[in-house]
Amino acid sequence: MAMHGRFSRRVRRMGDDPRVELTPMIDVVFLLLTFFVFSIVLMVRADVLDVRLPELTAGQNAERVTPITIAVTDSGEIVINREPTTLEQVVETVNALRETQPDSPLLLAVDTRSTAGGMIELIDLLVEAGLSDFSIVGREAQPTESEPDPAQQP
Repeated sequence: MAMHGRFSRRVRRMGDDPRVELTPMIDVVFLLLTFFVFSIVLMVRADVLDVRLPELTAGQNAERVTPITIAVTDSGEIVINREPTTLEQVVETVNALRETQPDSPLLLAVDTRSTAGGMIELIDLLVEAGLSDFSIVGREAQPTESEPDPAQQP
């Protein structure tokens, strides 16, 4: 019988050297990439045209349905759902689109660089034709730092 003393050593068996497996890491990276690509695709807003929208502080977000969009560009051109049209054809085109898309909201996007007269003519034409259920599109105003009230300073 062998006596194990204080000075006896245990023999450890070393298996294979530890390795870093890259395949699971690559799978996770592709999964994350796919997730973010799909997320971005679903979050992208429908761009009307190259129209600078005014900042609005009142209002609410629109529902997720395909709208009928009337855009007035900075040069005064009228575009309905990315198709150029004239002021005289607006009512006819909107009515035709409303027949195929009765639940679609009517949105009016006017470039801030366009003339106010063109917008007023368009709104007048729509209201006169009985299409007064439109919404005006803008972009959300960025909060600004409020300036201190001079009356409240010590």
